[in-house]
Amino acid sequence: MNLARDLELRAAQAGDRVALHHEDGVALTFAALEGQVGAVAHALAALGVGRGDRVAVYTRNGPDIVRLLYAAWKLGAVPVTISGLYNGAELAESVGKTKPRLLVADDHDPAALADAVARTGVATVVVDGVDLPGLRPLGAGAPRNVTAVDVTAEDEACILFTGGTTGSPKAVSVTHGGVQDSLARLARVSTGREGPYPIAEGAAPNLIALPLFHSGGQHSLLFAFRVGRSVVLWDRFRVETLRALLERHRFDNLFLLPTMLFDLVHADRALDLSSVRSVLIAGQALGPHLRRRFEERYGVPIVMNYGSTETGHVAGWTSSDMRAGLWKPGSAGRVYPGVTLEIRADDGRALPVGEPGEVVVRSSMAKGYVDDAAATSELVRDGWVHSGDIGYVDQDGVLFLVGRKRDMIKCGGFQVWPEEIEEELRAHPLVADLRVVGAPDERLGEIPRAEVVRVPDPSVDDAALAAALVALARERLAHFKAPRDVVFVAEIPRSATGKVSRQTTEEAVR
Repeated sequence: MNLARDLELRAAQAGDRVALHHEDGVALTFAALEGQVGAVAHALAALGVGRGDRVAVYTRNGPDIVRLLYAAWKLGAVPVTISGLYNGAELAESVGKTKPRLLVADDHDPAALADAVARTGVATVVVDGVDLPGLRPLGAGAPRNVTAVDVTAEDEACILFTGGTTGSPKAVSVTHGGVQDSLARLARVSTGREGPYPIAEGAAPNLIALPLFHSGGQHSLLFAFRVGRSVVLWDRFRVETLRALLERHRFDNLFLLPTMLFDLVHADRALDLSSVRSVLIAGQALGPHLRRRFEERYGVPIVMNYGSTETGHVAGWTSSDMRAGLWKPGSAGRVYPGVTLEIRADDGRALPVGEPGEVVVRSSMAKGYVDDAAATSELVRDGWVHSGDIGYVDQDGVLFLVGRKRDMIKCGGFQVWPEEIEEELRAHPLVADLRVVGAPDERLGEIPRAEVVRVPDPSVDDAALAAALVALARERLAHFKAPRDVVFVAEIPRSATGKVSRQTTEEAVR
């Protein structure tokens, strides 16, 4: 059950094959990566990390986080993957929620790291080559052979930050067994057969386009090693970086967010996607206009995947489905074999084919939210995970999504919570009242829009105040959370009980 086993298997089978390429040209074989992971595991163990201990990871997206993930799993420890975009306050909040034994970081944001350490007092080490005063270095040391410990299906495998029902980001505890089941489902539908899967001879590597603090990035890494593929990592998405990597590696598939697709459509020079057979899209809804413009410009079909950190892989389309003519416009995909899914009414009744309700999935993926018992009881009930998404399943077992219960905004694949932004903006002395809602955006899917009731002040016009509020949000929050649009209104709509209504004008019209 241990998620580190696939790396051990590949190192034993084909140790001289490249496992990991980085955008800077560095390449590691399976044997080299396995040895480095063992060295990091040994170093963590020397610091007292053992089975069940949580290890927070705050690094750039690159080989370091791969080594740390697998090293923690080898020990039966639990990596807590924190966005490298977080500032000091957000990092401290994440540490406070999850209470790791250790925080491992690099030097990509020394000020944020120092701020978080000062706020929490968490024991901290830094990865190789980093000189930050007062912090212990975590040396990789000589390669070592460290065998992964046995774990059970129910053992905690990782903590990832994702959306809860309300409020700030929730820390989701996922299990070894739940992740393994999800990977097995995706491998079956992708390859058309059961494992074990041999090393993919002559196959191009898979690009890990999503960051490894994100469940999509982690699953991409684990899936590649499961089916015998190598991977390519980058620090972050840029069109020109993708152009260079395509020339170097000739990818035969891509897994991208709609935001990335938008940038490819609008690139001054088209990329050479002649080697790419299909593009998998996940993370947020894909608008039909953007899809058509991409397929017309590049001639590459798009396939979809629906799932979440809490549920794992639930539904999607594969290349074979497309060739067989099974694809249905506007759908999330066929419910994967092995997935038990119901559409339920608010009272818990299972609804018939074609009737919309909440998507509820039988899943062992998530144990719940480590920081919120009440939200956990709403999320997981009798083994069923309540997604918060509203959809229906047709007579062919195809899932269609029509909305969501939660107020969370998906901006460029990142999850943004209105209350978190509102809390920061309320600190401005010229804000009398406000709400944050999601506004449609062709490139990002949605953008946070702040609707503000302002305090009159003739010395500050609306444009200046709007700019000041955006700057305040960017100072206090990760950049993707900052509102892209600020409008001034006479009053904020509220319910009879005084709660802010988040129904936008567009939704009211529909």
